[in-house]
Parts: sequence; C-alpha cells; structure tokens
Amino acid sequence: MQLVVATLEDLRAELSSAFQQMVDSGPVSCGLSGGATALIYLGALRGARVDWSRVSLFWVDECAVPFTDPESSAGLARQMLIAPMTHERPRTFPMHAAGPDLEEAAVDYDHVLDRELSGEPLDLAIVGVGEDGHVGALFAGSPALQAQSRVVAIHDAPRGPRRRLTLSLPFLMSSRRIWVVAVGARKRAIVQAVVGRTGGETPFDLLVRYGEDVTILTDQAVSRGASGR
Repeated sequence: MQLVVATLEDLRAELSSAFQQMVDSGPVSCGLSGGATALIYLGALRGARVDWSRVSLFWVDECAVPFTDPESSAGLARQMLIAPMTHERPRTFPMHAAGPDLEEAAVDYDHVLDRELSGEPLDLAIVGVGEDGHVGALFAGSPALQAQSRVVAIHDAPRGPRRRLTLSLPFLMSSRRIWVVAVGARKRAIVQAVVGRTGGETPFDLLVRYGEDVTILTDQAVSRGASGR
C-alpha cells in the first residue's frame, strides 16, 4: 500500500499525471465510483492529456436511478468528464440499474465485464471511501461482502438510495491498480486507522489489506509509520 499526502490541488495534479502515464503505456480499463469523491477525481482525469480512445470506462457502483438523476454515478461522469470532450472519447459501459430487476441487471453487467475484459481484472479502479469505511456500495456487515460474483445487487444500503449495483469486493480487489481518494477532515480518522493498521474489517480495511496495488491519496495529515504492506 502506498500513501500520498498532499494538498487538494497537488492531489489533482498527481491523479492527472499518473492517469496520463498509464494511458501512454497502453489501453486502460478503468472503473469509476460515484459520490462526492467523484467531483474531485473526475476533474483531474478531465485535465489529463490522453488519447481517450484507448480508455474503456466501467463503473464500480451505481444507484438504481435514471442516468439523469443527480445520484447517478454514470450521469455525473457524463456531465463532468465525457460531455466536455471535443475529440476522442472513451468507450463507456455504464451499469443499467434503474430497472425493476436488480438481480438481472447484476447478471447483465457481469456479462459486459466478461465480454469486454475477457475474464481479466480492471487495470485501474478509482474509488472513494466513506467515514464508515464503505467502498462503492459495499458496507461493513453486509452479506454482499461474501459475494464471489463480479457484480452484486444491493437492496438495503444503509443510506439512500437503498437499491444499488456494485462490483464485488473480490473483483474490486483484483484490479491491477486501486486508487482510493480520501479528501476532507471527515475522512482522516478512517484513513489513519487503515494506515496505522488499527482498523477492523470494513470494506476499506479489506481492500487495502488484500488489494493488488493500492494507493491512498489524501489531503489529511496521517502517520506514515505503518503504511507499508
């Protein structure tokens, strides 16, 4: 696990530069999460000077709402990242979660991942983290944490919208690189607990502990003493 502590402006620059280096090295499959954190990293990605035709965008989680709803992860990405593009655009594979059958939607998206990734993991997943340690739509204590499929239907998220789709923890952890963006004073305690190895079994703890290549990017002053894997 790597830890990057910097100002918000420098974190955006770091994200933009690192993403540009990845795309310059070859095609990239990238999973995006939603929520308030997306407002930070989507702007950083938009500033990256890359050939977007080499990028395939997937989603880590999605609320069971239309893409026009403010809660939609894909809708936010379209507004902030994709719509402003004037030349090359990425291939996009949003989760269709607004229908009545979430289980069927999960299976459909699993098929999309299998077809487009040929059974391989994502090259990159960019996620935020909640103060309670949730990642995507995976919350502590949820039976969804035990799922072995790539996509899970969530019917009872502890905060609204309660119905969501999310990548499973095993599939998310298998991503070749994982960037966790944790910005703001409310994220300091959960980041410090994970970095200092004093946390528990939250999805964030598990993602950092077992993820292939995890980088935490934060603007909070946390101890680096136990930050190595």
